[in-house]
Amino acid sequence: MIKVILNANAKDRPGIVSEMSGVIFSLNGNIVESKMLRLENIFSVIMAIEIPKKNKDKLDKKIKSIKNLNYTIQALDSFDENNDLDKYLFTLECLDNEGIINHYTNYFNNQNINIDEMNTTTICAPTTGSLLFNLDSIISVPGKINMEKLDLKLNSLSEKFNVSYNLLLLKSK
Repeated sequence: MIKVILNANAKDRPGIVSEMSGVIFSLNGNIVESKMLRLENIFSVIMAIEIPKKNKDKLDKKIKSIKNLNYTIQALDSFDENNDLDKYLFTLECLDNEGIINHYTNYFNNQNINIDEMNTTTICAPTTGSLLFNLDSIISVPGKINMEKLDLKLNSLSEKFNVSYNLLLLKSK
């Protein structure tokens, strides 16, 4: 068995997941993990799949036959997870403004903090109707990071951009 990542998108319609999972099942494959989402009228999916090595080329050929599906298949090398990382839930909320994601992700990048998962939404505030931006993410923080300094910098960014944030330890190394 080998593990591959299948990343696909298409104009949303009923049956896409059924067709994809049917192809994988027909090749004795197994969907190990997946994330699926509809944004506007586009359906997007990313799947980690285990499949017999002899069927990898067949997977490409059969997935290609699914109508109007854009996709890539990438074989995974063995992956050694860095055990010197702490996992945190990082959330923020603010009035929607351009560039807010960029300010925080640039800071994380400069600190070698990896963003494992990120979800964003906008909603109308109940009282004023102003557009509120919400971000929920899971980040991997190297053990060598001084958390007091990290918190000070996040406070500074939050004051500068009028953002409310939370940082919660999920898993320590």
